[in-house]
Amino acid sequence: MTEKAAHRSRWLTADVVFGASVVSGLVLNYFWPISFGFPADSPMRHLIGAPLLTIGGVIIYLSQKALVAANQPTAPGQPTTTIVTSGPYRFSRNPLYLGLLLCYCGLGVALDIPWLLILALPTMRVAQQLLIVPEERYLEEKFRAEFVQYKARVRRWL
Repeated sequence: MTEKAAHRSRWLTADVVFGASVVSGLVLNYFWPISFGFPADSPMRHLIGAPLLTIGGVIIYLSQKALVAANQPTAPGQPTTTIVTSGPYRFSRNPLYLGLLLCYCGLGVALDIPWLLILALPTMRVAQQLLIVPEERYLEEKFRAEFVQYKARVRRWL
């Protein structure tokens, strides 16, 4: 019998949650287009969107690097063997989701699709309920006091 994991479904992933939200934003934008009001050639969209995309990408990269260094899986269905507290995990219990959120918002600004920013909060709520709460329940059950102490030291987002 395989060891229990936080998620067993390939459909319960951040890729699916954020991907569905991006598709929803694109569909909404197609039928009900709205704009931030910047002209199409305005550098403001890129001056705001590009740094968000870059910072989000760096956070994701550093988070993945910390997981690899600790020999921890990121794919669903694989058990966690240790709590990672290095790299971005020193500041956020969910830096991968935080990085995705920044990329998501940066994409919305850079492409002038306000729907993505409007959907950001509901997307994070869905991610929290479907992904983060079960992950934290799993980690607390598996690591008990060690994870409770980590939760007390490190905020969920920032």
